[in-house]
Amino acid sequence: MPIYEYYCEGCDCQFETLVFRSSDPVACPSCSTENVTRVLSVFGFKSGGDKGAASSRMGSGAGGCSGCAATSCKTCH
Repeated sequence: MPIYEYYCEGCDCQFETLVFRSSDPVACPSCSTENVTRVLSVFGFKSGGDKGAASSRMGSGAGGCSGCAATSCKTCH
């Protein structure tokens, strides 16, 4: 059962929720609307190959924002 991040179009809220089945509707905890969009989560990882390798964050150095929704950058700006 994965935890997904969502963005609410109605109240401009970003939230996480546990999803039991992909067919279950997801509602915003602030305004209860189901007009939400799943966003990509930023995650950290640690490389095990090099001794000097430090942990990194995906999307932090590519010149873009990894938290953007598919149609909008409101989630990160």
